[in-house]
Parts: sequence; C-alpha cells; structure tokens
Amino acid sequence: MAEDEGASPRELVVEACRRDQPHLIEDVLTAMPEKSNQEIAAFFNGVKDAMGNYALHICAMYGSYDVMDTLFDIQYFECDPLTRTDKETPLHLAVRYANDKNSELGRQMVEMMCDAGCDPRVKNKHGQKPIDVVFGDYTDIKLILRNAEYIFTEGVQKDSDDSDEADGSDSDN
Repeated sequence: MAEDEGASPRELVVEACRRDQPHLIEDVLTAMPEKSNQEIAAFFNGVKDAMGNYALHICAMYGSYDVMDTLFDIQYFECDPLTRTDKETPLHLAVRYANDKNSELGRQMVEMMCDAGCDPRVKNKHGQKPIDVVFGDYTDIKLILRNAEYIFTEGVQKDSDDSDEADGSDSDN
C-alpha cells in the first residue's frame, strides 16, 4: 500500500474508539453515502482491534463516551457483542472501567449503554453478569443495572408503547 493512502476506515474507527474522537466516526460515515443503513451497521458491527475487541468494547475500555454515543446513533448497531477471550459484553467492560479508572465516567457509560438497549442479563464465560463484576459500594451502578435488567425481564419500556391500553382506559372527556 502506498503511504499516502492514509488509514483505512476500520483503522479510523478503532482510533476514534481509543481516543474518543467522534469526528473520525463522522468522517467514515460521510465516506459511505451510497451504503444502506444495514450495510453501514454491518461495517461498524464488524470492526475489531487486533485483540478481537469490537468498537463498543474499545470505547468501554478507554472511556470513550462521545464515540460510544455516536455509535449508538447508527441504526442496527449491535450493542452486545462478546469479546473473544472472556465472552464479555461492552457493558461488562464499562463496569470494569468504573471499578478501575473513573467511577463517574464509568457510571455514565453504563447508564447510556442500558438506555441504548445493552442487555445486563448476558453472562460472561465465568457466569457473571455485569452487576456481578461491580466492585465495592457502587450502588448507583448496581441500581442502573438492576433497573435495566428489570426492564428486559418484564418487557417494560421507558417510553411505554402501551399507548393502545392508555387510549382505551382514558375515556373521551
């Protein structure tokens, strides 16, 4: 390859995830005008680093909140891929980030991920859900994960789609 070709789209995405640079994600998206939403999602869902971590895993490991937010805006983006070695979801890694690096940023990532539809019920190869890897007294993170698990288990929607029931129970005044 010629040196003037620059980084590949995959390399740009990995770098964006490592350094929290959402403009790089936008650059890659801008270069895909002819692609369908499914094709764009397939590309981003397939991006991995040399260790086999997907884009969202990389964001969670490096605390890349803004890039994570940008990735969640991609229609059909997969939010629960598993790591190659420990079969962990990005949510597991965001909890580990909160434990080891920055509890507040980690909490914010966990909250955003749960709001975006990451499943807190998925267990890693050690049989642990994300809540099981929360260290110490991070009750706020545990509460976010418990609430998200309840929503998944009970099929509750934050923006309730039960509008038919609501319309039926509210009589015309």
